[in-house]
Amino acid sequence: MSHHHVSFKDLPEGGEKFEVAKASKMVSTLAGIGGIGLLGSAYFFFSDIASFSYSWLFATFVAFTIVAGGCFWILLHNASNSGWGVTVRRLFENLGMLALPLCVLCLPLLIPDVQTHLWEWMNHHRAAAAEAAHLGNGATTLSVLHHMTVANPHLHVLSEKYGYLNITFWYVRFFFYFAILGFMAWKLRKEFLDQEKDGSMKHTVAARQWSCVMLFPFALTITFAAVDWVMGLDYSWFSTMWGVYIFAGSAWSSMALMLLIVSYLKSIGYLQQVVTDEHYHLMGKLLFTFTVFWAYIAFSQYFLIWYANIPEETRWYLIRNTGNWQVVSILIVLGHFIAPFVLLLSQPRKKNVKMICAVAIWVLLMHFVDLWWNIIPERGPSLGKGVSIPGAWIGDVFAFCAVFGTLGFIYFRTLGKNSLYAWRDPRLMESVNVRN
Repeated sequence: MSHHHVSFKDLPEGGEKFEVAKASKMVSTLAGIGGIGLLGSAYFFFSDIASFSYSWLFATFVAFTIVAGGCFWILLHNASNSGWGVTVRRLFENLGMLALPLCVLCLPLLIPDVQTHLWEWMNHHRAAAAEAAHLGNGATTLSVLHHMTVANPHLHVLSEKYGYLNITFWYVRFFFYFAILGFMAWKLRKEFLDQEKDGSMKHTVAARQWSCVMLFPFALTITFAAVDWVMGLDYSWFSTMWGVYIFAGSAWSSMALMLLIVSYLKSIGYLQQVVTDEHYHLMGKLLFTFTVFWAYIAFSQYFLIWYANIPEETRWYLIRNTGNWQVVSILIVLGHFIAPFVLLLSQPRKKNVKMICAVAIWVLLMHFVDLWWNIIPERGPSLGKGVSIPGAWIGDVFAFCAVFGTLGFIYFRTLGKNSLYAWRDPRLMESVNVRN
């Protein structure tokens, strides 16, 4: 890649506009994958809704982590006043804007017939609510839950968590998460689109201020979404590091995806002068950073639970070290940490486009495996079918294709609405000519 100094005169007025026609094969492929996935998922929804429920949760939650990761990188770039990331920030903004389409795809999780197979605590709450309505005389869901603990002492845990784990509050939080992510992406992109009209520095300052304010709501959003949708699969299990664990994988996978998106756009003629091997090196270093950070959090969570040896906590790891799940556990140790750690140590490999893209593909694959390992082992025991269900993985594949094919199609179809980079950002030249 060229290292000659680039000036404003070398860049087109108005930035680079993405033409969907140039990516017609990619867009058509994603549409086809999404269509096949939706048809297959519809079949499983009507024929085996119990298995479909876990497949759809897996696919949508993986997508949620990547979209949330895109929002994180937008916030971090602005809050830290990053100069190098100006040329790729718009692509993260478009990734964050997928929050609302993703919300639509997540709506099946609101169907009670889906919830009954995923979140056991909701079944207890609905049974208690029905009993309270039958009893009358001021009986409430909570009072009936307390009464139910006489016959089932295990429900003491659920009754104590009622302030947080109740169905009404769960629904409110569900929409709140997507509203927060969608607002973050919309607000920050709006600031920079307004800057492209008047060129004022005030938009950069406003974006930085908003990003600093929104970092805390973002942290709450990704933490409690992870608690509600995945930790809630077993309401008695808990981990104080769970939110950070999911966040680490979220930032990791979204950076890997961005490496692939940037490389694809460059392969069809875009971003040639504004993204160089220095940007690949910087993104590769951040990928390496979160490889180590994820491993630190994952080990810390495991070590604390192993050391405390509390049955409610250790059960989670016991399932994942039983049968074939143990093989997946070993794969995650080797593939999620050791392989990318070794490959990303080298500076030349981080600047080699083919190599860093291969690593990025591997990172995404390991992120998918990691969340599959976090969610799917609960399916067999919850449905009373043993440690695992033969053939259920087919539904997982259909759900994955449905969600990612649809979101990928939307991403590229909407990519051409504005310039691929913030062409009037005051730090654009610093980003274009960045040196490590």
